[in-house]
Amino acid sequence: MVTAIRLGWAVAEVRGRHWPRGPRTRSTPMPLQPRDVLPLRSQRVGSASRQEALASLISLASIVELDDGGAFGVELTDILGALDSRGTASTETVWPEVAAFFLRWDARFQDVLVTRSEALANGYLLGRGLAECFWGLGPETEWTIDGAVSAVSPAFLLGADRRRELSRMLGRLEPGTTHELTPAAVAGSLEAWGVVVADTAWSHDPHLPDVLYEQVRRWYQLIVLAQDPTTLIRPYARLANPTNLVKAARMFWPQIVLALVSVALVAAFFTVVGGEGSAGPTPVWLSSLLATGGFGAFAAAGLLAKGQSAAQRLVTRLRQDAYTDLVAVSVTTVPSPPVPEGGGQRRRGIGRRLVEAAVRRRLLTTPTTPPPG
Repeated sequence: MVTAIRLGWAVAEVRGRHWPRGPRTRSTPMPLQPRDVLPLRSQRVGSASRQEALASLISLASIVELDDGGAFGVELTDILGALDSRGTASTETVWPEVAAFFLRWDARFQDVLVTRSEALANGYLLGRGLAECFWGLGPETEWTIDGAVSAVSPAFLLGADRRRELSRMLGRLEPGTTHELTPAAVAGSLEAWGVVVADTAWSHDPHLPDVLYEQVRRWYQLIVLAQDPTTLIRPYARLANPTNLVKAARMFWPQIVLALVSVALVAAFFTVVGGEGSAGPTPVWLSSLLATGGFGAFAAAGLLAKGQSAAQRLVTRLRQDAYTDLVAVSVTTVPSPPVPEGGGQRRRGIGRRLVEAAVRRRLLTTPTTPPPG
């Protein structure tokens, strides 16, 4: 399963790295002296990263036995070599052939994987779809063509249709493939990006490509490398919005009202009965009412005790949802939202609230473990 996810991811990355108008990552510059210092992956030059991605794709296709006896690797190397050998001005004439190559082999990969296992095909498309959120991003001047949203714009790559489909594929991941919180957390971060791309000013933030690349790297860490998403929560982090408290009150209102009524009736019953000597005899109708109410309160208390198990399940669900919200917010990286002039200090708080509200609209939730007993 993980290999299929990596294969889909590699297809999108290799295509994006070689696309002449594709996004370019910013590598951390190395000092000029001394020479020949060993770089980290983020410090490698673009050509080295392209070669690494290409080698990984060919290797993964071979592992999954989709290389058609090595034909895929040979053809891919030849066509990308022809692309790299051309001058910058000539790459646009070669790119349509490269794009057609990826389209043809992607269809073959999907067809073969779906005959083997729906889970493998799902993993392949999930990896490719998440990676394309960055590697399919085109220059800002091409986000709209003839007044319509183009396929290389954030509004399409992170639009409602693709977010919904990616969330479905996240929910179909086989148990054990990732941490149990990862699918819901990634789905929540997708919804947060949906808010960003729906806002024209926010989506045109000049830092968006860099922030989106960091987001995609986090998704790779969580889904492919199986990193525990709780490690991304900052110390002492908490949710700023009291939505979960309001949700709890709504879910438990029958139990809360019944408990308050029971306490009130029992207290009134014993107060009246205990005060008969000093205040005179209690009217028969009031004693009967309180007695009936008192016994009713005890009966209600019995019902509450029997509903304890259901209440525990609700509490577990609320706690799980709140923690998943916190994880999803911690996993999400989005540009700071635009604010009116003079409101720069409020940007961080506004962004936090918008992200929290967005992750709660995710289409996935974390599986709940039943309480003991």
